Amino acid sequence: MAFFALLTNHLIRTPCALLFFFLTGFLAVADGQVTSPEIEKLIQLGRAEADKGDFAKALGYFNKAMGYLKQASPRHPLNEVVRKEIRIAKGRSLVARYQNRSGLKIIKRDELLPLGEEPDEILVSQRFGTVLAREVWQPKEIKEIGEFIGIGRRLTVLPEAGVELYFEDASKFTLRSVDAASFALPESKVFDLHSGSFVISSDANGNSATIKSPLSMVRVSCDTPFALMIGITTNGGLKIIALVGECKLEQEKLASTVLSPGELVFALPEGFSRKMSVELSTLMVTSTLMTGFDDPPVYLKKMRQQAMIQALRTRKRYKAVVGDAKNSKDFEIKVLKPDQP
Repeated sequence: MAFFALLTNHLIRTPCALLFFFLTGFLAVADGQVTSPEIEKLIQLGRAEADKGDFAKALGYFNKAMGYLKQASPRHPLNEVVRKEIRIAKGRSLVARYQNRSGLKIIKRDELLPLGEEPDEILVSQRFGTVLAREVWQPKEIKEIGEFIGIGRRLTVLPEAGVELYFEDASKFTLRSVDAASFALPESKVFDLHSGSFVISSDANGNSATIKSPLSMVRVSCDTPFALMIGITTNGGLKIIALVGECKLEQEKLASTVLSPGELVFALPEGFSRKMSVELSTLMVTSTLMTGFDDPPVYLKKMRQQAMIQALRTRKRYKAVVGDAKNSKDFEIKVLKPDQP
């Protein structure tokens, strides 16, 4: 797959244009030999091994990813990501070796709080594949529907896996994540998303939350029940699509925006991008966040209603795939020909 061309201003301003968008990345490496999702899988596997303390195995995954990237352009956005992971893993490995030589006590994972002390705060309502939980309490693999984790956990969703979490407090939040994702739940109503794709929703009125990425932070407030689909861009920003409900998005010391169902916006360190339209009916049948679990999301009926309303008011469509954002004005997008899938 060739690299997507940058979206031009005249395309964004075309009246009555509706674009199909997907949360997954579509950048390709070296004439389609290796795709960015494959490299991202290696990064996630390496991070998981580093978290276990196996830095040699972690470096093996990172070096394999770097080997693939050598076939691509030096400006490929994942180049610096992999180089950073290699530096971090080597640094942590050196610290561990120094602690062993100096006789200092190393705090091991099994010296964290025992699992028996973990509170029943967040319910695992659905899961598939391998999902790992760490920090605060002893690490564990989430294996059963119906088990609980506590606020403070950091979760890693491995490739071809997914998890749905339900928060037992008054917020009634639900979080879905699939396919090579990493995120932390440091406190109530705070979602620290490191990589991957997510849906955050709530069936409560007057709710609010803080959503963080490596380089962005957005305050979300909604008067009615809502659902937002979120992806992490390669430069550390957020790609946000409103599925249900109308939400106000705010960035500290920057402009705010209001997102309605079927609208997409990038939240980057320099502010919000202009809003674009997304076809909800396509998302419902193509996104693994919607279709990858045994049970559909609770907001699916409302999302279908919004999709019908959207279809009635839209006269002209452009079928396109959006990949990533370089900044708040330039996006990677490929407009598909009528005979393309």
